[in-house]
Parts: sequence; structure tokens; C-alpha cells
Amino acid sequence: MSYDNRMGFNQEQSQKQTQQLSFEQQQSLQILQVVREDLGQMLLDMALENPLMKVEDTRHMLTIDPMDGVLATDSVTQNSLDYINPTPYDREDSHQAMISQLRDESRDSLQTFLLDQIMCYRQTRLRDLMVALLDELDEQGFLTQSQELLQEKLACTAIELVDAITLLQQLDPVGVASADLREYWMLQTENDDAAPNIAYVILESYFSELVQREFQLIADALEVSLAEVQEAVAYYQVLSRAPMSHFSEGDTQFIEPDVYVRRTQAGFEASYNLKNLPEVTFDSAYFQELSEVENQELQAYIQTKRQEALAVMNSLKRREQTLLQVSQVMFNAQSGFFQSKGHQVEPLTMSQVAQACGFSPSTISRTIQGKYFYTDFGTFPFSQLINTAAIQTSDGASVSQHDIQQKIRDLIDQEDKRQPLSDQQLADLLKESGLPLARRTLSKYRQQLDIMPARQRKIK
Repeated sequence: MSYDNRMGFNQEQSQKQTQQLSFEQQQSLQILQVVREDLGQMLLDMALENPLMKVEDTRHMLTIDPMDGVLATDSVTQNSLDYINPTPYDREDSHQAMISQLRDESRDSLQTFLLDQIMCYRQTRLRDLMVALLDELDEQGFLTQSQELLQEKLACTAIELVDAITLLQQLDPVGVASADLREYWMLQTENDDAAPNIAYVILESYFSELVQREFQLIADALEVSLAEVQEAVAYYQVLSRAPMSHFSEGDTQFIEPDVYVRRTQAGFEASYNLKNLPEVTFDSAYFQELSEVENQELQAYIQTKRQEALAVMNSLKRREQTLLQVSQVMFNAQSGFFQSKGHQVEPLTMSQVAQACGFSPSTISRTIQGKYFYTDFGTFPFSQLINTAAIQTSDGASVSQHDIQQKIRDLIDQEDKRQPLSDQQLADLLKESGLPLARRTLSKYRQQLDIMPARQRKIK
């Protein structure tokens, strides 16, 4: 077999450098965002397309000591927080020492998994409603009963019910308690910064057209290309179809944590868990063998594949370091969570974590989405440490979700029905009143209030 056939290269190696950089940046973001159970398969798939990339099983962990120094990488902004570069240490002994101080692994049903998260909230009427709603979920994790019926069964007001459902939908898995597939996909999409720009709008305003596969009609209505609509359609195909998709009654999977954490006299010790994940290395011997072949096309190909393999390895290191750094910030900020064995969560936003880490909020979102940490009192999603129940106004005051929803309702009640306010216009009006709110967030609140989008509220 010739090297040409074995390597399977082609004429497409003439990509511009800017395009290659864009690809590497996109791949780095994918590696950062991918959840643990999918990372291994992603790496194996990459190895199938790169003969210079070796993937082998490994079992080791990395640690950081928050008291020793500053984490410094070419992609991480240095700051005054106390970090140290993650360094390998004795794999077997350290792993066993960590495990010996943590509780035995256990399996939780979806309801138990959600209940563990709910109990981290303070004892309030809202928390009681969230617990009660767990019994109303169907076998797929949807909440299909009408709000009127739920109000009657739970003896609560419409606003209380909306608030409880909204908080429940923010737990892991994101979108639990959605009314239907449309809402479930909308919740997944609005929590994914990598979603195509029009993906949310299509679900919000053109779901029936989407189901009927009227893609050109959607493209014309949104004034975008058909290719952009098809990109959104491809995105929908990889979304989860039901909150229960990762659970099965009586046989639930154990969630393997991304980070182990324990409290020491010096603070928190976080360890990145690489157990059962493949280790990526560069096949230098094979690269050297191919380098001796006098074939310009082959040489260009192996140089490209070498860069791709090294980029993957760097992205994996950056993934570890980023998650450890973000973990340390969140653990320090939520010390009460660990002291109370998970029963107390202080106010903490992604923007606050981002500022402390020197990252953007979207990077924080990618880093923690679908990731878990393991303590001596259970396994929890990182999103559990984010508490945005109260939103800060421009003057520093706190406004509850209930108050925000009431403001939205008031604005819509007062609008000109011949020219109803769009979600962006509503967001702009709230911003003028000192309440900055993203359009996506406003759309979510409007939907929870069972208020139609502007085009459906219009009276001719």
C-alpha cells in the first residue's frame, strides 16, 4: 500500500492560515465544552482522522494547591487569586488517598438527583414547590400538565408556580420540567453559547414550520440563507430529546466527576480526574518515518497533521487548567456550601466567576456546563454553585425573578397591540430603567408567563 493511500491526504491542504487558526480555536472550544462521557469518543474520532495522533488509556490525576502561587498559561490571564500550575503526582497513591476520604459511589434516580440540588436552596415556600413538582414530572422528565391544574393541585399562585418551574428548569439536566420538546430545545439552546445565532429564534417563532421542514420559508422570514437554517437544523439533531435521556428507571448511570474536592487546613484541594479518559500523544516515530519520504504533498500533509495533534494536546491541557482554576474560584466563593454539606448556596453569578478568573462569561459557561465535582457528601453539578436568584440593577440593588416578571407583564399590558414590543425592545426598556437583561433571558421569562411573542400578540 502506498503512503498516499495509507494517509488518505488530498488537495485540500492548501487552506489559508487564518482558516486553520479558526478551526483550531473552534476545536479548542469544543474540547473545553464537551462533557466527560463524550470526551473520550471525541478524541478517538479525531485519532481516526489523524495518523500521527495516538490515543491510549490512562489513569492519573492532577492537583493544585490554592495556597502556593499563581496559575500561569499563555491563554489564562494572571490575577491575584492563589493558584499553582497543575503538576502530576503519584497516580495510584494519590488516587487511593483521595477516594478513601470520599464516600462510596452511589446511583441516584433522576428525582433523587434533582432533589439533591433543590435541597441546596434555603428552606422557603419556593423550595417546597420545587420538591412537589418532582412528583408531577412524567416518565421522560417533562411537565405536561396545565398551569391551572398544577396551581390547583399545589395550592399556589401563578407567579409562585412560574418561579418554581423556572428554578427547576435551571437545574441539571438543563430543561427538566419543560412543557414539551420545543421548550426543552429552547432551554438547551439558550444555555449553549455555541448554538447557531438563529437556532433560538426558529424554535421560538417558527417551530411548526420547522416540523413541516419548510426551511426555505423560515430562511425568507428571517432574511437569512438556506444554509444558515440547515446549520440550525443540524444543531437540533444533536440536542437531547428528553431530560430523562441519560437516566433509566431502576438502572441509572453513575456520574463520574470531573473534579474531586476536599477541604484541608490550608483550604480546598481540587484534583482533576483523568481516570478512564484516553491520553493523547504525538507519534514522533511515525512522523520521522514519513519525513524521509520525498513527496511534497505528503510533507505538507504530515506537517498539518502534526500541528493538529499538538493543538489537541494543548487544548486538553488548557481544559484541565481552566476547569481547575474555575473550580478554585467557585469553591472559595461557596465555602458555605461545603460547610453546610450542600445546604447553603451563596449568590454567585457567572460574570463574577469570570471576573475573578480573567475569562469571559461565555468561557465560564462552556467550562462548567455538564461538569461535576465530587465531595465527601455527594456529587454535584458545577451549575449548582451558580445562584442567580437575585439580579443586580445598575445601582447595585437586588431584584427578584418575581419582580422582573411583573415588570415584563406590566410593559406588555401597556404596549400598543398594533405594534407590540419585541423581546429586544422589552429588554431595552428594562435596561433604561436600570435593569440590564439579555434578550434570551427576557424571552424565557415571557414564555414562563405564557405570553406569546410580539408577532402573535399583534392586532391588525
